[in-house]
Amino acid sequence: MARVHFRISHRPPPPAPGPVFLTGQHRGWSDDPTGWAFDDAGTLSADLPDGQLLMVKVRCVAPDGTVTEEGDAWGGRAPAHTAVVRGDTEVVLDVAGWQDGQQGRERPARSVPPTAEFTLPAPWGEQPVRVWEPAGATGPLPLLVLHDGHNVFDEAPSFAGETWDAGRAAQALADAGHPLRIAALPVGGERSRRYVPFPFELNDFHSGADDYCDWLLGTLRPPLAARWGDTPAAQTALAGSSFGGLITLYAGLRDPGAWGTLGVLSPAIWPADFELLRWMEPRTAPATRVWLDMGDHEGSTVQEAAEIVHLTHDLAARLRPKVQDVHVTIGEGHWHDEAAWRARLPGFLRWWVGVGRPSV
Repeated sequence: MARVHFRISHRPPPPAPGPVFLTGQHRGWSDDPTGWAFDDAGTLSADLPDGQLLMVKVRCVAPDGTVTEEGDAWGGRAPAHTAVVRGDTEVVLDVAGWQDGQQGRERPARSVPPTAEFTLPAPWGEQPVRVWEPAGATGPLPLLVLHDGHNVFDEAPSFAGETWDAGRAAQALADAGHPLRIAALPVGGERSRRYVPFPFELNDFHSGADDYCDWLLGTLRPPLAARWGDTPAAQTALAGSSFGGLITLYAGLRDPGAWGTLGVLSPAIWPADFELLRWMEPRTAPATRVWLDMGDHEGSTVQEAAEIVHLTHDLAARLRPKVQDVHVTIGEGHWHDEAAWRARLPGFLRWWVGVGRPSV
């Protein structure tokens, strides 16, 4: 075990009196301050395993039990603090603000927003579709469909105040003579049901992934074709991260030929005791190309992260006989977060449209 000293270097006054405490991946993001409260000087010490990969946030709890999480200076969400425990360690936490009703709406834009939004009917209700295309685009272009569409463009609706900045990455390709379009699909509390194709605890043992895959082909693709012209499957990509990476791979193998390229970023393939690995055994998609990636800091410990990287290479080996091509990228120093996926997205886009070799 190592002694870890957490120190808040800057902290605005909390929104209500009460304990200010630390939570994180190592605590299952618990809202219980017991044993994890900072002292009046903003310090906290804890014994944690050497090699622990920490993703942590500061929260406060009011006398009525209301818990407020740290945010950015505009009351929006903020990404987790990260650190690796290597012997006795000090972790300095800069708290820019607290989340509030403004939800970061006054935050200056740092990324490229979508160029249009519309909704389509879906079994789960109205589904927003957030699209980006280069100025002056006409006729069919390569089309990328992205899961977790609330996280891929601007920060305001994003999960943690960070995005993939997909519009900027796509604009760079357009400027280089390789224009493409993006259709991104936000998801809410039904994420585990919609993206995980096997029954497990987080979807209450009832998956809606097949309904989602059917909707992608039967309800989403036709209006996109009517809007922009029919994009051949070979020029159509589907991509997502974590559970979004899982549903991407599932959809590509479930409907071979429907998606020419799959962007499988940091796939979370563990649900139902890695049922995906058994499910995919008899399936092939010989015309499909697969980008598969993982960060080397994804896991709760350094050892677990190394095992996940090994599992990623194993998944690639299982896929190679089934598909046209598999490209594997391991992001050095990358965590399981939007910042890592933002860093790797340009490489995936270049690989998809055939521009040079990606570098991460």
